[in-house]
Amino acid sequence: MKNIYSKIKHIALSVFLVVAASSCDNEIEDIGGAQQNYNTAYGLIQANSNLTTFTKAIKIAGLESTLNTPDNYTYFVPNDATFDAYLVASGYVNELGYPDITLVPVEDLKQLVLSHVIKGVKKRVGKLTGVEADYLETGDYATMANAVNSDLYLLSINVTNGVLKVNGSDKEAPGLDYYGTNGFVNVLSNVIELTPPAPVILGLSQVLASPGDVITITGQNFVKVKSVKFGSTEATFTAVSKTEIKATVPADFDSYALIVVETEFGVSAPSGIGLKYLLYEDSLKGWGWGWGGDITWESTEKVSRGTNAIKKVAEAWSGLFMHSDLLLHATDYQFVKMSIFPTESTKIMVTINSDTGDSAKGTTVTLVPGQWNNISIPISALHPELLTDGNFDSVFIQEFSGGTITPSSILYIDDIGFL
Repeated sequence: MKNIYSKIKHIALSVFLVVAASSCDNEIEDIGGAQQNYNTAYGLIQANSNLTTFTKAIKIAGLESTLNTPDNYTYFVPNDATFDAYLVASGYVNELGYPDITLVPVEDLKQLVLSHVIKGVKKRVGKLTGVEADYLETGDYATMANAVNSDLYLLSINVTNGVLKVNGSDKEAPGLDYYGTNGFVNVLSNVIELTPPAPVILGLSQVLASPGDVITITGQNFVKVKSVKFGSTEATFTAVSKTEIKATVPADFDSYALIVVETEFGVSAPSGIGLKYLLYEDSLKGWGWGWGGDITWESTEKVSRGTNAIKKVAEAWSGLFMHSDLLLHATDYQFVKMSIFPTESTKIMVTINSDTGDSAKGTTVTLVPGQWNNISIPISALHPELLTDGNFDSVFIQEFSGGTITPSSILYIDDIGFL
């Protein structure tokens, strides 16, 4: 019996030595770790009990054969607690309120999984002294989801002092980067979404517009644009890039509209173009007078828009007063707007409901010569608290250079109104 036991010990020792020898196989590629784990990156995910939700997502999305290949991979995988919290926040819960990955539409799940995978590289985070490896650096990376849908945003990686943050998250990754024969698995504390957010309008190429004008809308997230609307009317448009759209002002545009951009991913906040009330378009909606230089109320010499503009010979301290046929309420408007083309550099002072040039009730604006100056003055800068019952019906504009202007200088004024 003792001899049999000795033989078993000898056999066991022989097996151990064979296994130990095989574990030192130099043909296994070293990818920069303190100890080599002889498993694929995909296998590590499957074997990790803390990544079961992501594992289920791979299977439900039908991506097992896509990801279980000898190619190199760098994975960014949310742990179970993070992924389950994401499912709850997104409304994917069963009747008992528990997260349920099976409720996510398969195509959405496929995109979600692939957004967490970079194919063709294997990169780790934590740098090891004296070890050469391919390390993750701060920057944008294309994922497998980007290969399927180029409209998706790139994966944003931030690595600072060995700390990994992904996709703009302020949450640090737990610091685990499991490594296998063909890549790394970085465990995350956030879920990656590369779907573009709703569009944002940042600016318009012109303050005022006429039907048929082609305006440039600048902004963000103009991806898969479905429509551009002026009020309720859809405009003809061309999406030039993710930050620029060319749109034609519709035929039924009057003087003001709220523009919204709709993409497959959301709708922008509205941006106003034009004016709610035009005191002067091609003619004055009321009556006016002036002093210190001739006034032509409907001049065709130089216009910003339309056919006419006001031509004012701008001698020192000269000005004009315009009275509206409509009584206006200060609380209904935020800005006084106008376009002014000066032939000489000068200043003007603008007030509302004042025909005496009381600068204490107004504000001054410096004009750039030789071009149309699109001026936007906040109503709050014109002391609406001094108005009787908060109402006004006039605009006063006075040359305010201090007497330095050339007597033959001219101001062309167009599109005076309120927004």
